[in-house]
Amino acid sequence: MRKIKKFKVAIHLKEILRRVKLANIDMAAAGFPLESDLAVFIASLHEALRPGVVYEFVEGQCLELSSAGIKQEERFSLCVITLGGEIEKAAAIDNMQAAATANIVIYDFLRTAVSFIADLIKEDAEKEDCVTQGYELLYAPAFSYGPLPKFLREASKVEPEKAKAALPAVFERLNASKINVTIEDGQIKPKATIVFIMPWYKKKGKK
Repeated sequence: MRKIKKFKVAIHLKEILRRVKLANIDMAAAGFPLESDLAVFIASLHEALRPGVVYEFVEGQCLELSSAGIKQEERFSLCVITLGGEIEKAAAIDNMQAAATANIVIYDFLRTAVSFIADLIKEDAEKEDCVTQGYELLYAPAFSYGPLPKFLREASKVEPEKAKAALPAVFERLNASKINVTIEDGQIKPKATIVFIMPWYKKKGKK
């Protein structure tokens, strides 16, 4: 099992600005009449990041998943990524337009974090003559405001009831509490957390 705390999550400012514009958010009403005002807001959310990840390579049957009826490949990585709880506090805004903007920013930070960790897992797989291909979500946050991003809309997803049944055991296996991720009253905390399965496949011609 690998644990990484405080890994770097880059700000993709142009991409975030594009997503905000596509969402048709009234920037003046949100309190960001200028792009520079929005950039300052994005930077303030970035400062609130407390990212962490725990992940593990699994070969063979994973009781935490199979006991919940979740099918799995022979080899895969099981992963929990969080942005931490502070960013939720920073994004707790009464202004609906500003809240929607904040959620777009959080989703992009999550996208960047997932991409970074997926690349690390890919490197691990290549050392074993394997390749990775996509991932299957066990949990991803849904916020009240702001559109669901493409990387979550198009991702494969475990059936909600099966995922809910598996998550407590998955968290225990990965010691998710080490990155301050817990389940309280059936809710994942912090909310800005993603849990997924990433299959490994042997390269063609390899055994």
